[in-house]
Amino acid sequence: MNVIIDKLRDYPIAVVGALVFIVCVAVVFVRGDVVPELSVQETELIARLRTINDNVIDSKDLEQDAESLLSYVASIDERLFNRNERSINTAFFYSYEDKLDIIISNVSQLTDEDPALIKGGPNELSLHSGIVYEIRVDGTFQEILEFMYEIQQADALMRIANFEVYASTAVGAAPGTLSAKLHVVVLAEKN
Repeated sequence: MNVIIDKLRDYPIAVVGALVFIVCVAVVFVRGDVVPELSVQETELIARLRTINDNVIDSKDLEQDAESLLSYVASIDERLFNRNERSINTAFFYSYEDKLDIIISNVSQLTDEDPALIKGGPNELSLHSGIVYEIRVDGTFQEILEFMYEIQQADALMRIANFEVYASTAVGAAPGTLSAKLHVVVLAEKN
């Protein structure tokens, strides 16, 4: 036994290295199952850190963007029709008689909504609703087209969903006068 002890005294670095190696093997054996879990946690934490850094970069001008969006929403709200103000809404369409050389014979607000805009429709409106108007006008082809163009360019948010043009049957109508029936969908406040 003294020979072994003498040899160990001659090589102290080898003895310490062997003891450290044995301790490391024991630690790896005892705690080896923790390494995969910690690797997964490290990967998740790195991904979260990247997301947080990306969000910090993306939120740089968030307050100005929010203010800008609120101004857009206010602009849209100003342009909406109110379903209960029938006379104002009807007068809006009749005002085109003064601007254009056209005769509007009838403006009626229909009770049914456009099927494309109702719940489950392809263009479903969640924040607003649509009002459908049937407008009957008389004039030349050019005047009817100008009226349709003005409707499309109006400040209110509206579109012509359907139209029919036919020869005028009005008594005393000038030759070349046409009649048109337009279905106009107007964006309105939610019911």
